[in-house]
Amino acid sequence: MSATLTERLLGFARSFLGEAEVEQPAEHEIPADELLLQVEEARKEWLAARSYFDNATDSALIDHAVFSLQAAERKYVYLLSQAKRRGVRNEAYWFMSHHRIE
Repeated sequence: MSATLTERLLGFARSFLGEAEVEQPAEHEIPADELLLQVEEARKEWLAARSYFDNATDSALIDHAVFSLQAAERKYVYLLSQAKRRGVRNEAYWFMSHHRIE
């Protein structure tokens, strides 16, 4: 996987963290706290899929790893865009990303 795609995904993830007000969910939307949990779970799935892809050696497994990685990326980006659209952000992650301890 190219580093630029990883950087773009992480940049996109960070970009929604600075939004201010949280939009109230519509009747069919999930609550903000549940959305944050889904975003975090999708991030973990994406990282696991990336690791699986990086370590796949058999050609059949490589094909599977590519599909798994693409699906995980799409899910993660979709959930991030939903969170950004609604103004949902993870305060702890935002604080850590803006106050790095060296």
